[in-house]
Amino acid sequence: MKKVFLAGDAYSSRFFDLSLGDEELSLMPWIAAASYHVARFALLMQDDGLAGLGISSGDALLISDFSMEPITGRPVLVRQEGQYIVRIAKEVNPVECVFTCTNDLPPLILPSENIRITGVVSGIISEPAIHRGIDRQ
Repeated sequence: MKKVFLAGDAYSSRFFDLSLGDEELSLMPWIAAASYHVARFALLMQDDGLAGLGISSGDALLISDFSMEPITGRPVLVRQEGQYIVRIAKEVNPVECVFTCTNDLPPLILPSENIRITGVVSGIISEPAIHRGIDRQ
């Protein structure tokens, strides 16, 4: 098993703060993931904006720094002006990017020059499994 540090809470409905320095991550609680997983950290989903993908509030999103596959149609971690949001990458191009949810929240349209996609959801651990495998150090 691999330790994946819980970096904080995630939202699809609003931007949130997140500290992702390696030193800060090493002080966070962690959950166990399969040893082959490439996740750098995990976030606890706090709303149901991705419920249509089977991601519920309380589930852990395993976040990887890269993806070998295209990210279109996948949930990603987006940074804008030092804050983050988790949304589905609907359209990504050099001019603007469109990020959606699976509920009735309106699409988020952002100029490409003002954002950075900092991670992609590469796995999900359901809420009951999190509580069995969490370690607060």
